Amino acid sequence: MEMAHIFVVDDDSNILQLITEYLRKDGFTVTAFSDGSDLVERVHTDKPDCLILDIMMPGVNGLALLTSIRTFTEMPIIMVSARGEEMDRIIGLELGCNDFLRKPFHPRELIGRVKGMLRLVQTYRPNEEQETGKGIRVGNLTLNEEFRLVEIDDQEISFTSREYELLVFLAKHLERPFSREQLIQQVWKYDFMGELRVVDDLVKRLRKKLGDAGAALAIETLWGFGYKATVKG
Repeated sequence: MEMAHIFVVDDDSNILQLITEYLRKDGFTVTAFSDGSDLVERVHTDKPDCLILDIMMPGVNGLALLTSIRTFTEMPIIMVSARGEEMDRIIGLELGCNDFLRKPFHPRELIGRVKGMLRLVQTYRPNEEQETGKGIRVGNLTLNEEFRLVEIDDQEISFTSREYELLVFLAKHLERPFSREQLIQQVWKYDFMGELRVVDDLVKRLRKKLGDAGAALAIETLWGFGYKATVKG
């Protein structure tokens, strides 16, 4: 996490300066933007470790920028907003932000969330074995996609086909929120006409098996939206 590079985007100069100062005091390298006019290009070229992005800005707003950035990177993105609209949070999560913070907030809370995101990314960043498709490791959990095997603490655990598909998808996207509709598209892979509650039932069964086996991976509920995979601290 040392010298991680953080992009901060906010059109409020006071907030931008405050966040920047707090991050730099904590040892982060910070690039500050007062608008998003060249943000997408800079993310492409500079490849920051984390992005703090305001929703309401002149010109291109934060949600549009988020959509563009998510087409080419999975880096942690924390969105902030002065509006108290619950729909802002839901839309942000649907478009791919990892966390959402309403203004006003204490800078220390924001920094704590940044550190938490970076810690997970650094600890569980895919290694060469994962990139070749031979396996995915999350703490004591190992997924072998070639043979469709799941091991926790070197003990093979049995999962149904749907449970396995959901587990693999979430393990590949740690800390990324997904709506029930998105999970249906990824796991069922066709136009599903049934009740969305089928996702809740699947998650419930998967959680029980992971919990009973003491897996490091957990599935967190995002009320009013869906689920995300996280790592037990």
